[in-house]
Amino acid sequence: MPGLTFDHAISKATVMPPSAKLLAALMAMSLLAWGIVAWVHVVPWLDTHSRREGLLVAVTPHLFRHVGAMAVFPGVGQTPPAWSVPLAWGDGITALLAALSMIALYKSWRHATLVVWAFNLFGLMNLLHNGYNAVVLQIAPQLGVVGYVVAFGVPGMFVAHLLVFRILLKPDAERPRQLTRAHGAVVEGAG
Repeated sequence: MPGLTFDHAISKATVMPPSAKLLAALMAMSLLAWGIVAWVHVVPWLDTHSRREGLLVAVTPHLFRHVGAMAVFPGVGQTPPAWSVPLAWGDGITALLAALSMIALYKSWRHATLVVWAFNLFGLMNLLHNGYNAVVLQIAPQLGVVGYVVAFGVPGMFVAHLLVFRILLKPDAERPRQLTRAHGAVVEGAG
């Protein structure tokens, strides 16, 4: 009687069911589409605006990360709690950090950039953790309608995280010096 060995577990985990292959293809297509949208429409706009304005735009989609918690909603999918519960908590926390980032940026808090760094690092790590768990637990056949969020929304959130990093890492010297309105006062080069 063969025992369960590490090699057996690895070989079993590397066999992708058809639904996982389809989900991977849909995610790749969505990643390509979101990447094109970002490169053609968003990046040129970001390059003409201040860091603050760019971050306000790039963080906005993450206000809706709480939608990932639908994975634990009864009847939506049959995903194992080992995947859906950490996903729900992580996405909920990411949405709250995004909201805090938006408030900090909008109100021009002194340490707003640090809040955005915390949000973006946590949010990206959460996204990668959820993806890793999804592969290990082979949840694709159990996703149900949550598969739509995974196939369409997750790649968009990934691209939005990359845009935030792009803005955060771009030196201020490369940002346009323009007049922007912040809370009724005109400030030169706010960002």
